[in-house]
Order: sequence, then C-alpha cells, then structure tokens
Amino acid sequence: MRNFTTRIITIASLLAAVPLSSAYAAHRHRVKPQAMSVEARAVLDQLQGVKQGIVEARDAKTITPEQEHDLMMRADSIHRSATGGGAYQGLLSQIENLDQRLKDDSGGGFYIGDGADGGYYPNG
Repeated sequence: MRNFTTRIITIASLLAAVPLSSAYAAHRHRVKPQAMSVEARAVLDQLQGVKQGIVEARDAKTITPEQEHDLMMRADSIHRSATGGGAYQGLLSQIENLDQRLKDDSGGGFYIGDGADGGYYPNG
C-alpha cells in the first residue's frame, strides 16, 4: 500500500508540473513585437473600430452573416497591408470606404434626397 501511495504522489506531482513548465517555456521564448510607426498604429486603431462596428452590426442583426464575412475579409486585407508597411493614406481611404459600406449594409448610411419623390436613396 505504501508503494502505491508513493507512486500516486509522484505521478500527480509530475502531471501538475508539466503545464507549469510548458507555460514558463512559452513565456520565455515569446518573440517581442516589432516597433510600429505612428502611422501604422493609427491605421490599425481605426481598423479596430470598424471591425468592432461590424461585430456589433452582426449582433444587432442589421447585416447578414455573408455581409459580415465580406466586410471582415476586406478588413483583414487592410490589416495585412498595414502591418506590411506602405501607403497609409491609401489604407485610411480603404478603411473609410469599408466603414461607409458597413453603414450602407446596416441601413445607417446617409441618404440623398428629401423623400419628395417617395423615398430616400442610399449614397453609395
């Protein structure tokens, strides 16, 4: 019985140590992120706001899952371009277009016309 108890304690202590040692190893070998330019950080912050808007529009059921997928794919493409470096003015323009597309898809875009002819028409 004493041999059985010692064996259980040994196995239990090994099982408890394995997750801790792998977490320590992962922490020690983590690669430090590269420093980003102010422009890249601004683009990514702006893009994060648009992505949050996409998620909120999907949660509110103002856009379909297909529209959400399309918008997120465009946002991910802009994200890859921003992290690769490049023309940040062009990326900000793409983000603005993506944001306007989200507004149009969710029914929150601005409209042209005063309704005198029977309706309002989305700009876009």
